[in-house]
Amino acid sequence: MTPPDLARVGRRWAALRRWFGTTPAKVWLSASACVVAVVGLFGSAAFAFDQARSGLHVLKEGAGPQAMATTELYLSLADMDAHMADVLLMGTDHDLGSRREDALKRYDTSRTKANETLVQAALLTEDDEVEKRNVQLVLDGMGAYERLVTRARLLNDEANAPSGRVDQEALEEYRRATRLMHTELLPKAFNLGLDSSAIVRADHEERQSAAGFGLVGVGVTGLMAVTALLALQMYLRVRFRRRMNVPLLGATAGTVLLTAGMALALFCSSGHQREAKEGLDAVMALSRAGAISTDMQADESRYLIDPDRADNYQQVYLERAQQVLFCQANDLATYYEAIEKVAKDQKCPDPDEPDKNSDALGYLGPDAQKVLLSGSEGALAEVLESYAALQSQDRALRAAKEDGDLSEAIDIRMGITDAEDGAFQAYEGTLAELIQQRRDAFDEGNERSDATLSPWTWLLPGGTVLLLALVVSGVRPRLAEYR
Repeated sequence: MTPPDLARVGRRWAALRRWFGTTPAKVWLSASACVVAVVGLFGSAAFAFDQARSGLHVLKEGAGPQAMATTELYLSLADMDAHMADVLLMGTDHDLGSRREDALKRYDTSRTKANETLVQAALLTEDDEVEKRNVQLVLDGMGAYERLVTRARLLNDEANAPSGRVDQEALEEYRRATRLMHTELLPKAFNLGLDSSAIVRADHEERQSAAGFGLVGVGVTGLMAVTALLALQMYLRVRFRRRMNVPLLGATAGTVLLTAGMALALFCSSGHQREAKEGLDAVMALSRAGAISTDMQADESRYLIDPDRADNYQQVYLERAQQVLFCQANDLATYYEAIEKVAKDQKCPDPDEPDKNSDALGYLGPDAQKVLLSGSEGALAEVLESYAALQSQDRALRAAKEDGDLSEAIDIRMGITDAEDGAFQAYEGTLAELIQQRRDAFDEGNERSDATLSPWTWLLPGGTVLLLALVVSGVRPRLAEYR
C-alpha cells in the first residue's frame, strides 16, 4: 500500500473514531444492542416453544395414541382366543342356552376391534417401516389364526361334541391356533406397545431437557434485553436531560412481561405434559394387566378342554397371574391365600404398617399406587377385591375338576365369564374405571398443555414486533435532533 493510501485509510479511521464518540453513534449502538437482545429473546423462546410443541405432538398425536392402540390390540387378540376356547368348551350342549351364541358374538366383536386397532396402528406408524411391517405381520397372522379356529369350531360341531369333550381333531386345530396366537401375534402386539412406550419415554425426556434449557435461555436473553433497554434509557435520560422515554419504558415493561409470561407458559406446559405422560404410563400398565387377565381366563378354558396339557395350562395361569399381581408363591394354593391378604390389606390398611404389602408387585401391586390420582385409592382397592374374588372362583373351578366333576367345573367357568354378573365382568368393570381415571388425566394434561402453548404462536411474534417498534419510536426523535 502506497503512502497516499495509508494516509487516506488513517483519515477514514480517525473520522470513524470521531463518529463513534458522537451522541448519535452511541444512541445507534445502544439501540442496536437492544434490537439484537430482543431478537435473541425471540429466537430462544421460539426454540423452547418448538421443543414443547414437538413433545406435545408425540404425546397427543404420535407415539402416545399408538401405544394405547397397540395395547388395545393385545387385549382384543387375547379376548378372541379366550372366547373361542369358551366356544369349544361349551361344544354343542344346548343346556348352556345362549351362552355359546354370546361367546361367538363377543369373539366377532373382539375380532372387529382388533382389526380397527390394527388399522389405527398402521396409520400411526406410516412413517416407520419397521413398525409398519410388524403391523402387517400381525394382520397376516390374524388371518391364519381365524382359519385355524374356524376349522376347529366346525370340526367340533360336526362331531357333535358335548361340553368339555372337544373332538380330538378339532383340539389339534385349536392347539395350532393358540400356539400361533401366543408365539407370534401376542408377542408382536406386546412389542409394538413396548416400542411405542419407549419412543414416548425417550422423546419426553429429551423434550423436557430441551425445554428446560430453553426456559433458561428465555430467562437469560430476557434479562439481557431488559438490561440493554435500561442502559439505553439511562443514557438518554442523562444525555438529553429528560426524566424518561415513554416508548423505551414501555419496551422495558413489555420485555419483562413477555419474558415472565413465556417462562410461566413453558414451565406450566412442561408440568402438564409430565402429568399426561404419567397418565399414559398408568393406562398402559393397567391395560396390560387387563389384557393378561383376559388371557388367564382363556387358560381356564384350555385347562378344561385339553386334559393332556392341563398341568401346563395351570402353570401358565400362575405365571400370568404373577405378572398381574406378584406374591411369593410356588403354587396356586399359596397364591390364592396371598392374594386374599393383599386385597384385605389394601381395603383396610394398617396405619402402623404402611409397607406391609411391599412384597406384592406386578401391574396391580402397591407400585400401582404411584400412578393413582389423589383420592382414587379406593378404586384400586375395588380392583384388588374383585381380582381376589376371581381367584376364589378359579380355586373352586380347579377343585371341581380335580374331584372329577367336569360339569360343575364348566358351570363355574361359565359363571366367571357371564356377560352380566360374572366375576370377570366385575373385575373388568372396576379395572376399566381405574383406567378411565388415568386416561382422563392423560387427555386433560394434553389439553392444558395445548391451551398453554397455543396463544404463543401469535403472542411471541406479535410481542417481538411491538418491542422493536417501541425501541425505534423511542430513539428516532432523539436521532432526529442531530439531522
